[in-house]
Amino acid sequence: MKTSNQEPKPYKAGEIIYSHNDPAEFIFLIHSGKVRIESKHGLELGILETGEIFGEVGHIIESPRTVTAVAITNSLIRIIDEKTVKEKMNMADPVLAAIVRGLSLRIGDANALAEKHWLELNVYKSLKK
Repeated sequence: MKTSNQEPKPYKAGEIIYSHNDPAEFIFLIHSGKVRIESKHGLELGILETGEIFGEVGHIIESPRTVTAVAITNSLIRIIDEKTVKEKMNMADPVLAAIVRGLSLRIGDANALAEKHWLELNVYKSLKK
């Protein structure tokens, strides 16, 4: 896989950038295009656009991917390698690094809770038929 030292990697519309449970080895920066973030059961958690970063949660909390990322449009994605991320985190003020870690944990928890409620709602909707 390309790293941050190289040109952005092209992804075609509909192409999976990474899947739930994949190893979280890289963080991604959208150079151009749009990316959908979805839960393991397909709940749309967000749409990201040019200039936004994704893939940080699993990487920062050192766990496998908690979501799937899919290119919505043809996109150019800069892949930021682990070494670069660690260097940036080590250079950051310790308080800011702790804030980033805390926010990453909360994002993972919020995504899991949103999916849980979404699945429950779908069960209730299916009973109304």
